[in-house]
Amino acid sequence: MEKCFNSTSHGDGKQVRADKSARWEGLLPPPVGTSDWARFSRTSYCVDKTLILKDLIDAESTVVLFTRPRRFGKTTMLKMIRAFYEPETLVEGRGMVKTGEFFTDKKIWFADGGKYRAEQGKRPVIFLSFKDFKSTTWDSAKKDLVNCLAYEFSRFASAGDMLSGMKAEQFTAVKDGKADLDTLKLSLGLLAEAVHLNSKALPVILIDEYDQPITSASTNGYYDEMCNFMRVFLSGALKDNEHCHIGIMTGVLRVAKEGILSGLNNPEVWTVFEQKYSQYFGFTEDEVAEMARYYGAEDKLPEIKAWYDGYYFGGTEIYNPWSVLRYFQCNCKPDAYWLDTSSNDLITEIVQEGETITVPMTKELGPYKLIRENENTLYALLVSAGYLKAVGPIDESGDCPVTIPNKELSQVFYREIVQKVRSFDKNGGISAVEDAFRERDPFLFGKYLAAYLKESVSFFDTAAEGFYHGLVLGFIACFRNRFVVKSNRESGEGRYDISMRPLVDAMPGVVIELKAAEDETEDLDALAREARRQIDAREYTTEMLADFAAHGEKRDILKFGMAFYKKNLVVCKDLPK
Repeated sequence: MEKCFNSTSHGDGKQVRADKSARWEGLLPPPVGTSDWARFSRTSYCVDKTLILKDLIDAESTVVLFTRPRRFGKTTMLKMIRAFYEPETLVEGRGMVKTGEFFTDKKIWFADGGKYRAEQGKRPVIFLSFKDFKSTTWDSAKKDLVNCLAYEFSRFASAGDMLSGMKAEQFTAVKDGKADLDTLKLSLGLLAEAVHLNSKALPVILIDEYDQPITSASTNGYYDEMCNFMRVFLSGALKDNEHCHIGIMTGVLRVAKEGILSGLNNPEVWTVFEQKYSQYFGFTEDEVAEMARYYGAEDKLPEIKAWYDGYYFGGTEIYNPWSVLRYFQCNCKPDAYWLDTSSNDLITEIVQEGETITVPMTKELGPYKLIRENENTLYALLVSAGYLKAVGPIDESGDCPVTIPNKELSQVFYREIVQKVRSFDKNGGISAVEDAFRERDPFLFGKYLAAYLKESVSFFDTAAEGFYHGLVLGFIACFRNRFVVKSNRESGEGRYDISMRPLVDAMPGVVIELKAAEDETEDLDALAREARRQIDAREYTTEMLADFAAHGEKRDILKFGMAFYKKNLVVCKDLPK
């Protein structure tokens, strides 16, 4: 009998626990639906990640940034760190309790003979979360900032009594939600000073999802204003601040060249590419195996691995923690639980499941607003966000092999693509596009792609070639049972953008080269012809022709040159004589 948690669903969509006595047989449930570490560490199954505290203390770090995909335990980690340093925490039904009781059975308590116990419960913690910042305008973003900071200032209201003059007035204004923008910019440093003076101990500053406000700003058109704010806001508290013990931030992206991080005196940045701290976010293979043993589901390990393994953070094999916990909660039923848990505003590229491609890669993302225009940062975004995994290091030329991590992500890609093209297909659009390939009519294909472009893409989203590359890949993904689609592969004297190797009779091969105009003055017809010439000049059909010959197939290859500007598209098939 499987000892896995079974859940039932109410009409509001919330998951509730089934009959514990019948289902659990005394086992602790997986901690799904809460990131409150102090709350679930005693009442739910808890994977012990407390040794990250040892590593942070030993490193004597001052500012640290951890970047990991959504739902990989960043918030839970920060709340565990908060519980370690704060003397007390509020527990439902018990009031304020000493936080030490949550660590007495954890690894950090016994590390180096108990050396680190002396640090437990000795510091106040300032905690800010930006993960729900999804404001569509700068005015609404400012209101969100006012409310977020007012809440944290209110928690430390008595600390404001340690300030005088203008600083005291500014503290009160922020606490009461009446501060102007200039005061808000300096508020985090002001709070750290007041808390330090009040408690006589240097506070720990924790900032969850520091990049979410910038993501929303980039998507909604107030990017410059948000960057200017965050630059001053963070540096005021974390740059050489005599009132801060350590600042720890989490996010999905490392945003370079914005001045946001560079103003913090060389903060330590630990991305998915670095080995240090790699085991602390997500579940390791040993941790998943131990969890499966606990729930009596060791026979399910191959299934769990196929669905939720496949991430490599700094060379450490990592499972998606949210999906693994949901898998056990849902009676060991595999599904794409990660779907719709993450913001995908900047995600545009895909590759085929199981296929490894080599792509240009960088560890740094930025400038943020140019991510869509730079192929290197586009792929780095996908790796950082957990949609792709790097299966090897970045080589000297800046290339890195990547693939889709597992079955779950394959389904996520397919579902999202299907959802996006569903409205387009209501009137037989997909069938019509298939007919366009069968009839060797690139202009008909271009007509339907242009219709999809106008229906699905906002002017703000359209950017440079890398964006359109991803859009076309997403559009043709619905033909994956008709073609093997490859992207950015070497063939002939260079790398083509997209190739489509037919799997069925009557279909031709297809090679597509894309160009994007920089502004409205550029001639799209000329640009499409340039793309079409490039296919011949660099012999991009070499790979496919060799494949046809090896299989004794005689097929023709359509060669499309495409040029884009915003929602405008021009297709060139034949070169002028």
